[in-house]
Amino acid sequence: MIDEKIEITLNVEVMGANLKKFRKAKGLSREEFADRIGVSSRIIADYEDGFKKPSLPTFYKISVILGVSMDSILRKA
Repeated sequence: MIDEKIEITLNVEVMGANLKKFRKAKGLSREEFADRIGVSSRIIADYEDGFKKPSLPTFYKISVILGVSMDSILRKA
C-alpha cells in the first residue's frame, strides 16, 4: 500500500481567465453559457473571477460546451 499524500493545487485565477477567454471565443455571453451548463450567470462570474471552482461534473460539461480539453482550461498560457 502506498502511503503518500498527493497534493494538487488548482490556480483558480488561471482557470477563470481561461474560461472567460474560451467563452468569449465561442461567442457566448455569461447568461448563454450558464444556461447551457445549468448554473446561474452569477456562478459563471464567480468561476471567471476566481472566487469559486466548479465541481468535476460541471467542469467536464464546461470543457465539452467550450470544445476544449479540461487541461487547456487549467493550463497557464
